Amino acid sequence: MNTAMTNPWSSQAHAEFIGNYGFWHKGNQKKVAFIYLLGILRVTREHIREIYDFETDEIHPECLTRSWVTPLARRTIMLAYNLHTNWIPPEYPEDCSPSALFDNPQVHKYMVIGLQKFYAEDLDNGSHH
Repeated sequence: MNTAMTNPWSSQAHAEFIGNYGFWHKGNQKKVAFIYLLGILRVTREHIREIYDFETDEIHPECLTRSWVTPLARRTIMLAYNLHTNWIPPEYPEDCSPSALFDNPQVHKYMVIGLQKFYAEDLDNGSHH
């Protein structure tokens, strides 16, 4: 049994974060995936309003220069941003490579789940882009 699929949360706080923020976008699976990715780490949950503006649907790339952003948080934010807006930071393009994004075994499976959520419709329909 794939435990990542039976327990797709990095923590109880991650599950609660999705409950608090993901409900806004129930009809938009891609937005739910975006929120899911930003909820994986405690630091991104704590600074969600510095990362993303829910009211205007805008990302805040300047957050990547903040002192609270760890290398893992940077990669998680960049994966979420890239999926949400196709954004790649000119300052950190190397951090957007698959080998860089998925190099941490602690969050690797949750990032994969986020990708599965993002591309769920395509996977369900057998679409290829």
